Parts: sequence; C-alpha cells; structure tokens
Amino acid sequence: MIITFSVENFRSIRDKVCLDLRATTDKTLSDYYVLEIPKPKISVLKMAMLYGANATGKTNILLALDWLQSFVLKKEANKEEPINIEPFALDEDKPSKFEVQFYHNSIVYHYQLELDRKALLFEKLTHYPKGREALVFERRLKNVANDYDYSYSWTGAELSSEQRKNLELAVQNQAILSKITSIKYSGPIQYARDWFRETLDPIVKPKSELVMYNFNSYLKKDEDCKNLRFFLDQLKKADFMINELNVKEEEIPVSTLPAELRELILKGRKKIDGKESDTIKGIQFLLTHGKESDSFQLELGEESAGTIRYFEFIGIMCELIRKNRIVPIDEIESSLHIELQLHYIELFLRNAQRGQLIFTSHNTALLNERDLLRRDAVWITDRNPDGSTKLTSVADFSLRKEHAIDKFYRRGLLGGVPNLGTTYLEDEDEG
Repeated sequence: MIITFSVENFRSIRDKVCLDLRATTDKTLSDYYVLEIPKPKISVLKMAMLYGANATGKTNILLALDWLQSFVLKKEANKEEPINIEPFALDEDKPSKFEVQFYHNSIVYHYQLELDRKALLFEKLTHYPKGREALVFERRLKNVANDYDYSYSWTGAELSSEQRKNLELAVQNQAILSKITSIKYSGPIQYARDWFRETLDPIVKPKSELVMYNFNSYLKKDEDCKNLRFFLDQLKKADFMINELNVKEEEIPVSTLPAELRELILKGRKKIDGKESDTIKGIQFLLTHGKESDSFQLELGEESAGTIRYFEFIGIMCELIRKNRIVPIDEIESSLHIELQLHYIELFLRNAQRGQLIFTSHNTALLNERDLLRRDAVWITDRNPDGSTKLTSVADFSLRKEHAIDKFYRRGLLGGVPNLGTTYLEDEDEG
C-alpha cells in the first residue's frame, strides 16, 4: 500500500505536492477504509479521490506515479539516451524529484529519486524492518565531468562485494532498483522493486482498453469457475440484463487487435517453424441477455460502452480484492452511471483487505455520499498563480461532519473549480 507519494517538477507540478494516505484521527468508516500497520504504527487509507478543475493537474499526479514505476522497472538502459522526463515548463533546468513510502510484505519502505534529463542525481532506499528507519542504500552523483562518478553506501543492502561491484556499474540514466535484475540476489532492494512490479498497477485512463488486465488469467483456467461466477454475479448486480457468461477460446489475427495491444504482442511474439505467427490464442466472451426463448447472445465487443467498461472494471476489482494491488484510475466515472460508480466503490471498500484504489473524478455527486466518504480521503487540485498544481486535503478545511462536501466544493470554497466567464458572445450584435 502507498503511505505517501510526493513529486516535484513534473509536468504541471512545479513545487512539491504530497498525496498523504495516512489516516487522520477521524474514526468515520474506519473499518472499511483503514489498514493498521504495526511497525512503525501507521494507519493507512485504502482509497483516495482527487477532484479539481480541468488542467489543474489531477491526472499528472497519477502520471507521476506511473512514470516512476516505468523508470524503476526498465530493465535495459542505453547511457547515450536522455531520460524521458517532463519537468515543469519554467523549470526545465532543474531536477525532478519523487518520493514514495509504501508497505510491502509487512515492511515499510521509503524510496527517493532525483534526476534530470541527463542523469540520475540521487537515489535512496530505507526500510523499517524493526519499526525504525534503517538505510538500505544511497547513491549520489559526485562528478559529471568524470563520466558520471557516484558515491555509494550499501549499509543494509545485504550484498556481497561482487554484487556491489556489479550494481555500481549502473549507468547514469538507470536506477539501482532497475539494475538489481542483473544479479542473483534476494534482499531489500529486490523486495522494494517487487512492490513496483507486483503491487502497483499502471494508470487506467478513460479510454484505456485495459490490455494490462489479462482476463485470461481469471477466466481461461478457471477450473472451479470461481472467477466466472464472480464476473457473472457482478454483471447481474449491475442490472445489464445479463444472465449468462460463456468463455470461448479462439485464434485471433494480430492485425485485428487494438494498436496498443498489437504493439505489445509484436515485441514478444514467438516464431513457429521459423516464422512469426500471424495469430494469437485468445478467449472470446459471450454474454447472454434475457431468458429461454427471448434470450440473445452478444460478444463483449458488441455490448454498450458502459457494459464493456464495467466488465473491465470487474477485472480490476479482482486485482484489488484477490491480489491486493494498487490501482490508479483517471476519471472513474467514464461511461458509468453514478449509481454504478457508488456500487463499485462500496464493493471495493467492503471486500478489499489491502488493495488500494486511487482515482480522479469530476462527478461531484460522489462528494455527497456521507456513508461512503471520509474527509481525509478527498483531495483537491488547484492552480497556483504561475499555473502550477496545488494539492490540498479536504481534511485541512474547517468542515463539520454534517457539512456536505459537494456544496462547499461547487461554491468554490475548497478551490479546484473553474472560474468561468460570461456566456454572452462579445462579437455578436445585440439585436
């Protein structure tokens, strides 16, 4: 689980902003929202909601987390290539900084990264194996002129001298958490990297086709039909008039796949008899509407946008509940009715143990659901005078529990709403 995540000088984010998922002393819905970490003693929220006007940086906070994951998991590095980072437009000559504190396999970790387009400047990992912070490693750039010379400290990394030498060969645009895959090693550096790979999911965008969620893993080899029943049960509860779900294996031409998925397959496709295969094995989802003689069957791709989106969201729910993963979603309301959104959020809060849901939204109706909300779970993005992103927790405002957050937000009392001009057209004749 993410405890805190902060970023500085990334896209619209100029000054440091911090998404702090530590729970306040508020006991509202704590049984649903809060996970207690024993060492060190921290209460962490399972969900965070980001609101704000367009172009205030909601999505950029999630993209920053997504960028950090991609950088850490990058296996190969060419030292001739610049680092693909987007600093704030007015601070392109300054470094970007990332920090994330997270809980993984009963241990709290704290990872820090500072870099610019040319090189990694600083990298540090600490952990709390006995409840107190202890250094794992630190890497700091000493000299740019001398082929990017770094100083290292490997205090708690549990490495042999040979392993240390290998890791110190990391090039200037490569993280140690990335370089660790080049050696045979089991220790805190690898465990921290495992969190980025095994727990943190890529960002889900409004028009993502969710190719990262391999429904085959849930439905293809589902011998006891547990996952199939879960999917069907959720589709029924969503009131789509779906009464049956069948899974059919098929050969799919690569040329017919969406561009995003096709690109992934072309990178990793296998050769058969010396030739690249033009098809892949996949599964087809057939959904039956109605009953008996009045029933009809549709392939998933023929369903409405809302049905397809919710089917995909059921797969995400499997990630949240079954795998305890962290899922960032941009504009959770995309193609979904408000009641379906509320149902989905409640399903998550009631059933996920250590999964974490972080999403942006423009749907202010969610802010009126007092039986689903904690104030410390709601965050507002706004613009500073220079156009950069400002992030504030609703818990920082003096609101009583009986106050409706949506009314205060829509009146502009919490920030994060657009300052719109007149609807009169200045160039039009009055007559």
